[in-house]
Amino acid sequence: MMKFPLLVWFFSRLLVLSAFFIAAPHGVLGALGNWDGAWYGSIVHHGYSFAPDGGKYNVAFFPLFPLLSSLLVRAGIAWPLAGVIVNNAAFFAATLLLYGYTRSCADERTARWVTVAACAAPPSLFCSVAYSEGSFILFSALTFWAVHRRQYLYAGIAAAAAAATRPFGIALALALVLAAVIERRSLRDILAASIGLIGAAAFPLYCLIRFGDLFAIVHAQQGWRNVSGFDGAGWYALARGAVWGNVNDWVSLFFIATVIPCAIKYRRVLDKTSIIFITFSILLIVFAGPPISINRFIYACVPLLIVLGTWFRRFPLVGYSAAAAGLVILFLDAMAFARFQWVG
Repeated sequence: MMKFPLLVWFFSRLLVLSAFFIAAPHGVLGALGNWDGAWYGSIVHHGYSFAPDGGKYNVAFFPLFPLLSSLLVRAGIAWPLAGVIVNNAAFFAATLLLYGYTRSCADERTARWVTVAACAAPPSLFCSVAYSEGSFILFSALTFWAVHRRQYLYAGIAAAAAAATRPFGIALALALVLAAVIERRSLRDILAASIGLIGAAAFPLYCLIRFGDLFAIVHAQQGWRNVSGFDGAGWYALARGAVWGNVNDWVSLFFIATVIPCAIKYRRVLDKTSIIFITFSILLIVFAGPPISINRFIYACVPLLIVLGTWFRRFPLVGYSAAAAGLVILFLDAMAFARFQWVG
């Protein structure tokens, strides 16, 4: 049963690795740790740092992924290889879980298309380098799988892990609790779901104790995002870049213009946790400053991958075309990333 997702994952990751072997100017391993990988590496080797001066600090990056990677580093595996192993292993598990979860919720064909959407999308590049995307998608998928099975204790634990991995995990933890309340679940289920809030609160509390700033994460983000709230100029620049052929801007707008309408159209296939999480995620993307890396943020939203796969299931020609184009862009983005060029 799992042969299909295994093969899709393997060949898509082989495509990414091939691009790195072709394009990396100073070796594949070092290139796999470019950009955010360097920040995660600083956490693994030196821990967190922060000062309230508006500069860039690694406290902007959440702790669970570097913590897991540090376990391998302590076992003798060098960075960034340790981060690459953690990310790829997590994405492999997430691919299998997405397939099994969608198959149980829908059918075999939809599960296959969700797998293709997850592995062929250009932002899946970030599931193969020393980034936290693979871990976040895995913990998110575990959350929704547990909700589907009405196992709120496991859902709360998985949501806590997601909230300790990426900022959008906090939105997931909140969505899980809110959905349990709206659905009038038992007090026991609501309390179990609330475990996710522990993961959401743990890192800010650490920042309060270590740096005296509960919102050090937000303040550190200002080093990258110097505009708070809705950034109209940034969105205009994104649209203009897409019109003039910037591939990354085009991919971002493609996700916005297709995945979000699909979520509205196919909302009946989603549970309340998914709908609330999508809503929170969109609000964060729109009102959290400049539209930087939004293709990655939308891609890592598991319910949106499911509705995208549902759309491809209904319109296979669209699915085949999108998958083919996605794989080409994935290969080109991997080559650009290997050359230390910004791709999202």
